[in-house]
Amino acid sequence: MKQEEVKKPVHKGLIRTLGTGGLFSIGYADVGAGIFLALGLVALHAGYATPLAIGVAAIAYALTGLTYAELSSTYPMAGGSATYARAAFGDGISFVAGWMLCLDYLVTSAIFSIPAVGYMSYFYPPLKEPLWLGVGAMLILAGLVALNTIGIRSSVRFTLALSILDIASEIALITLGLVLVLIPSGALFHWPATFNLGTAPRWDQFVQGITLAMVSYLGIEAVAQAAEETKVAGRTIPRATMLTVTVVTVIYLLVSLVSVNLVPPLDLSGKWKNDPLSGVANSLPVAGWALAIWISLLGASISIIGANAGIIGSSRMLYAMSQYKLLPGKFGEIHSRFRTPYISILTFGLGSILLVGFSTMINLGDSVDPLVLLGSLYNVGALIAYVQAHLSVIITRNTDREHFRPFRIPWSIRFMRRREEWELPILPLAGMLITGAIWVAVIATHELGRLLGVVWVLMGMGIYIYFRRRNNLPVWKRADVEVSNPRRVEG
Repeated sequence: MKQEEVKKPVHKGLIRTLGTGGLFSIGYADVGAGIFLALGLVALHAGYATPLAIGVAAIAYALTGLTYAELSSTYPMAGGSATYARAAFGDGISFVAGWMLCLDYLVTSAIFSIPAVGYMSYFYPPLKEPLWLGVGAMLILAGLVALNTIGIRSSVRFTLALSILDIASEIALITLGLVLVLIPSGALFHWPATFNLGTAPRWDQFVQGITLAMVSYLGIEAVAQAAEETKVAGRTIPRATMLTVTVVTVIYLLVSLVSVNLVPPLDLSGKWKNDPLSGVANSLPVAGWALAIWISLLGASISIIGANAGIIGSSRMLYAMSQYKLLPGKFGEIHSRFRTPYISILTFGLGSILLVGFSTMINLGDSVDPLVLLGSLYNVGALIAYVQAHLSVIITRNTDREHFRPFRIPWSIRFMRRREEWELPILPLAGMLITGAIWVAVIATHELGRLLGVVWVLMGMGIYIYFRRRNNLPVWKRADVEVSNPRRVEG
């Protein structure tokens, strides 16, 4: 009698391939690329107080990083804030969190593709023209869609190498700026006298600068989106999150401090608006032109991986939302060969391309800069998701106590409520208040973001309610779903 052939089970979900380095590269790609873009935008409003605006945003970023370290290690599944809101509140709030983050990921890919071309224009000035700037950005996005469809491991190796080069180059830029110019001239000691909060910049300008600085702090959510593809998530995610927060915060503060003391903010936000760090490097007295060439190449590369991080985040968000039956299951379909959520990747990749095309046409029509247009759409959704994430820590600490938490944020107040001991984590509470305040500032200062945010929410809720009712699922409560458990792959 013939022995029956034993077939290996076919794995239908995502695959756990990412370690600390891979996760760090995803987070740094999104956040680290932000200085290449946001420096000019923040300087436009905050002027010489740009490092202070970036510092205030960094406080909110660090607190949010701690929250995501706990939640993403406790619930190591794709979906980020949507997953955490589902655990704390149910499917309705979960959808709002995920849907608002989808808007920001859409803008992330679009807005980083533009400075990628802007830094290339250092070598070929015609690329500064609005038409070629837009066409180049759309071609970059099309290439990234293809790369991510093939597989996240190839994508992450690419981003990790560029992230290491970027960190080394920015350290070199900071060191040369300090040693060659700022320390010998004593500029750092005179810097506090170059601005006067309340007058130059005015408080409304400074707040606007903070909201634009927060544009670049979306990478922690990108790390969380890859949780379902992470090896030993409970240990790896907190390490990668804290590493990303530390490296990004230090580099942002030092680069912005050196930049406004080397190049006047009006030049950073004007002449060098599409490639501000090229202008900073070019201002160095010794071999500045050579460093400017390198920074321009690197700026283009790191902006590309920033756009790539947006595609990774949006595709994984749609995948997770389909797994939780917040959206049709088609978005969770995995490619039979590449094991990637290719329909989600194609959907949001195409959305980013169309958004770049729209901003380019607006720019050709009435000279509205695409970075200003896209920047006004930023943070409307991400900050809502951050507020919900902080609140989710507070809620789940008391309603999901049995769930193992590999990483716990320190410092809590404990009190008795209805004969039960409750705890109030202090740092998530502070994070919720600060990110909530910045969200109010965004709504107050970004008219287009305010308008589009309302339209986006109404459109999403219409789709969500129709889908849930058609499938006889509750609108606000959690539906019973079976979420695939990704297998781990070594190497």
